Amino acid sequence: MSEQENMKEQDFDRVGIDELTEKEAEEVRKILERFLKAYQESGEEQETYEWLEKQLKAELPEKTEKEIKQLKDKIISSIEEYNADLEDLNEKMRQGETKEKWFADKLEESVKGVSVNNYGNYLQQINNTLEAANDLMIDTVMTNSCEISKCINLDGFIAEQYHVNTFNARAALEKSDFRAKVLRPLPGENFRKNSFDVVIENTKTGERVHQYQLKFGKNIQETKQLLNHGNYNNQRYLVPAEQAQELQREFPTKTVTDQLGGTDKVKVESDPLTKEQVKKMQLETQEGGGYQEIDWNIYNTRELALHLGKQAAVSGMQSALVCTGIELAGKAINGEMIEGGEVLETALKTGTDAGVKAAAGGALTVASERGIIAFPPKGTAPGMIAKIACVGVENIKIMWKVAKGELTISEGLEQMGRTSVAMYAGLSAGAVGAGIGAAALGWIPIAGPILGGLVGGMVGYAAGSKFGTAVFNGAKKVVSVGKKMLQKTWEGVKNVGRKITDKLFGWL
Repeated sequence: MSEQENMKEQDFDRVGIDELTEKEAEEVRKILERFLKAYQESGEEQETYEWLEKQLKAELPEKTEKEIKQLKDKIISSIEEYNADLEDLNEKMRQGETKEKWFADKLEESVKGVSVNNYGNYLQQINNTLEAANDLMIDTVMTNSCEISKCINLDGFIAEQYHVNTFNARAALEKSDFRAKVLRPLPGENFRKNSFDVVIENTKTGERVHQYQLKFGKNIQETKQLLNHGNYNNQRYLVPAEQAQELQREFPTKTVTDQLGGTDKVKVESDPLTKEQVKKMQLETQEGGGYQEIDWNIYNTRELALHLGKQAAVSGMQSALVCTGIELAGKAINGEMIEGGEVLETALKTGTDAGVKAAAGGALTVASERGIIAFPPKGTAPGMIAKIACVGVENIKIMWKVAKGELTISEGLEQMGRTSVAMYAGLSAGAVGAGIGAAALGWIPIAGPILGGLVGGMVGYAAGSKFGTAVFNGAKKVVSVGKKMLQKTWEGVKNVGRKITDKLFGWL
């Protein structure tokens, strides 16, 4: 059943314009094919990854030798870090440790020298962003039978979280009674047509003061079309900062703004955000923002870090239920097997697949740098992209084992949870040390499963028709029973999260 058949028209409000089309998937396939061929023909260069450097140079001739070497080194070091993290996680779990404890330990190792308040604030930002992303993606998985032909409008999602986070940070610091929140449907429900994106409420009276519709088209004309598509009565339009003035002229009877608040009723305001900032993910950690008034301690941060480990595992489980990437991979391959499939099949079955992951990471990096795919945007750290590719490759190996009967479906889902926990631990640890904004990770639970499924599925098909078919059949098995497991797990994780939040912030 197609998405058009599966969804009513009113459910399309959250299906965005940043779609991953079959044409784009075909372009990614061509790039990946060249990288896999370079890997297979590398011979003695296979261990030194000279083949990767040469192929990156061939694909991105505008970059200098130094830039190409830096790209190659970062891709390789990130893959090595990911493989080491996943191996360490698996070993600790064999010894009886939980993945949540491993995740918390990994984060704590990375923040030596960072104040407990800054660390606590950072964890809270990651928690807010990851929970919102999981909520949105799981709702999509639950209502659309995983048959997503378009990606969620990631620009709008990032903008929502950014505006809400900066508004609430200022409101907390100014001891304001107002708080902003992104509206989500109840579990199992669809987003209603013309529903509010963000609202501002008085926490003491419960009064809803303002409601907003966010539209972040790539230019004024596109944003205008998005706004004309619906009937957004009693809603303020929140748009990219550089488009607000012109769009106000286009909609003279509406309030068009580039921030939450800043009105006669609500003096607190969020920070304006341009389309370029969203695309480049330049969302910095608020040094003096967040909940700086909270007196964080090692017990609170430990509890929150353990909870984040659970969230990362849920993200991995829901990625198993998003078949879009794998389906697009099958359409892009279209029976055209890449020569040397035996080499890939052996690498995947034996676990000696660092070169395969390097080829996948290199291909996604090139697709991003060329602007072939909207997310990850040009300029995204190649290490982040490489780790998404790693998860994609690991997950197809797990699906192959499910198809062969070597793993049960529940075991497969649990192991896919581990692949994401290993990725998030490395990314979060690196981000907190480098001061990278937590919101910069927010697109991964949404775009990551699709991109990982795409590149992983292509690698699976390239390993031979039998292997590729097994991967697809394994994915179908996981989807057939995975929803109930995911919904139950997610509700449990959210309930724990609410208790932690109430304990930490209930007095605000």
